[in-house]
Amino acid sequence: MDYDNLNSNLKYNIEHTMGYADVETSTDLVNKFILEKANDHNYEVIDLLDSYYIKKGVSPKAIIHLNTDSNFLHKNLELDQNDGARIIAGKNIYLFNAIFVIAALLDLSTNDFDVLITNNNIQKDIKNYSSLKDIIRSDNVINLNLHQSRCIADEFSALNLLNIKVPVLRKELEYSFKTFRLSLNNLIGGHTGEDLDKVRVNSIKATMGLVRKIKSKVDLDILKLQGGDRYDYIPNFASVDFAINCQYENELINTFKLYKNEYIEKNLKYEPDMDIDLSEITVSNINPISDASFSYLSSFVELIPTGAYAVNSNNNQLISSLNLSTVRTFEDYINFIIVLRSLSEESMNEMLEKVKTAASISNSKALTGLSLPRWKNSDTSLTEIFTKSYEELTGDQLEVVKTQYSLDSSMIFFDLDVKIVSLGVEYKQRDDNTFFTDLADIIAVINVIDNVLTHIKIRS
Repeated sequence: MDYDNLNSNLKYNIEHTMGYADVETSTDLVNKFILEKANDHNYEVIDLLDSYYIKKGVSPKAIIHLNTDSNFLHKNLELDQNDGARIIAGKNIYLFNAIFVIAALLDLSTNDFDVLITNNNIQKDIKNYSSLKDIIRSDNVINLNLHQSRCIADEFSALNLLNIKVPVLRKELEYSFKTFRLSLNNLIGGHTGEDLDKVRVNSIKATMGLVRKIKSKVDLDILKLQGGDRYDYIPNFASVDFAINCQYENELINTFKLYKNEYIEKNLKYEPDMDIDLSEITVSNINPISDASFSYLSSFVELIPTGAYAVNSNNNQLISSLNLSTVRTFEDYINFIIVLRSLSEESMNEMLEKVKTAASISNSKALTGLSLPRWKNSDTSLTEIFTKSYEELTGDQLEVVKTQYSLDSSMIFFDLDVKIVSLGVEYKQRDDNTFFTDLADIIAVINVIDNVLTHIKIRS
């Protein structure tokens, strides 16, 4: 495609989406924008219960797929033309990048292809896409959810989502007390599919570690443990509510300051913005968990490994990972969600055994809420077209990776005989915690995909 035409098309589409005033989330924006494009070109659109299949042309060579599992607010997109054209956005920048790739192909490509926009979220609502088998017109799927760039992924890890309920008994307090909240906030966190191989502090484990240390010096009675938000993100906040005898308040404050300073100093290199706070709170229902229950709880959190579990020593590629994602407190149990991902069956079995052992020691059980098998294409034909097209355009070799991410594709196309390749547009983080993508990088991905479509031969 002509660079100037692409550049003008991109800027027009960016400015158009910036003008939306009637959408709240990234998912809403993706649906509105892509459906507008389809209608502008009179392409057929099939409504799949909050997902959409768009038919471009008579003989589609591939299906371009984007899953919008994000509910981030969309109103944070900027077009910066001061230092080379780029877009600036929040954590949803990868969705903006993807829709601008799709829009340009719908507007300018002479190739036939279909587009599938899904809204599948493993945390909220796992949809049934079995009806796709009667709709799809190609067995080549090009997914745009990869959070890596200058590479493609054609093999995706298995996933197990585990639910562990650690039972707790509660007691009544028999002393004059005050209630406090120890909270840990502003950790880097990140997505489990791209950041677990980096040094990241897990807020749930860190908060429980601090509480254990303080409790070893000052007698505390734990009321509630909360932490984490999304299953697919490393938790970056957590808090523990507890009661303490009024006469130990000064000792508590001094002990907290000591351990807080030690912990911040130890982790400053990895978590420069970490905030640890102790504040007095008002609680209406004071029934702390028993000491035995705290022992079970503490043991479970301590025994669960988190982060990268196995790494390929030859290329430092992440093979398997375990993420203690969320924790919520209820009257008679504390609920944990743990997400396991692995490209190796052996590593997955090892991680499952460790979680089950920790659960057993803590008088609880690990129940599987969702299980996805590892995805591997039946042949390498689509991968080979990508590598040849990339070398033809750039003169460079395209890296082919196995990934912990893009699992939505393997979930959605689980029972279908298709080949999946996933790729993404490069984006970088700024000091103010926003992200940016150069328009040149979006254009590069558009050209690669269009060249791939040109080289795919339709089966007769």
